[in-house]
Amino acid sequence: MVENVVQSQARGHETRITICRPDRLNALNRDVAQGVMAAIQVAEADPECRVIVFTGAGEQAFCAGGDLKAGADGGPFVQDPADPEHFAGKLFDTIQACRKPTIARVNGVAVGAGAGIICACDLAVMADHAKIGTPEVKVGLFPMTIIPPMMRVLPRRRLMEMFITGVPLTADEALRYDLVNYVTDDIARLDDKVAELVAQIAAQSPSAIRLGKYACHAMEDMTYPQQMRFAEILLPRVAQTEDAREGFAAFMAKRKPEWTGR
Repeated sequence: MVENVVQSQARGHETRITICRPDRLNALNRDVAQGVMAAIQVAEADPECRVIVFTGAGEQAFCAGGDLKAGADGGPFVQDPADPEHFAGKLFDTIQACRKPTIARVNGVAVGAGAGIICACDLAVMADHAKIGTPEVKVGLFPMTIIPPMMRVLPRRRLMEMFITGVPLTADEALRYDLVNYVTDDIARLDDKVAELVAQIAAQSPSAIRLGKYACHAMEDMTYPQQMRFAEILLPRVAQTEDAREGFAAFMAKRKPEWTGR
């Protein structure tokens, strides 16, 4: 894992991945993207980890987009023209494909790539002083790599307004447009809400969540009949897991289930 710019900390059933560039408002560059992806890989392999939380260091910024000053040194706007892969797109793909539930802890401003990370996560909790925006047009750019994750979350007209005006959403607006699940009025309550969600998720079957996330992602681009056929095939598979058998047994015995994640 890349040192200093990304920190990963196991906290019970939560793994918290923090972008640690507060002097650059936690802006994204190649080192940050690689550090976050490496941390995700470690968290996915950790059986104690049930939820992955993404955030930024400090209270000012979650992630202030791509680092405009990074230049040729790992910046998101300098790319080998012969290489079709971009580290920012790969980062969003990795977050979205993560087999464990993901939560964006939006502690401050989130623009550009920061907005993309939020949309790639399963859930998001936002402090009321934070804003989410896509200001790239103001410097003659367009947020190409965040279009795919944002299109899956926001209504088209709202998304296009953000893209072509560069005007950010307030926390209340982000909540109204379902960009985030919850808004809190201070950092302490932000942490309380994240902890509450982590506890709620950790109490459920890891295997059911893992297979459920897999199904939801797979069905997104299917037609309705394809979705239903896929669901019919997958349901018996879920019912055959150890967790499902334990869940049924615990329900009948009126006791708390002991999940194995298998």
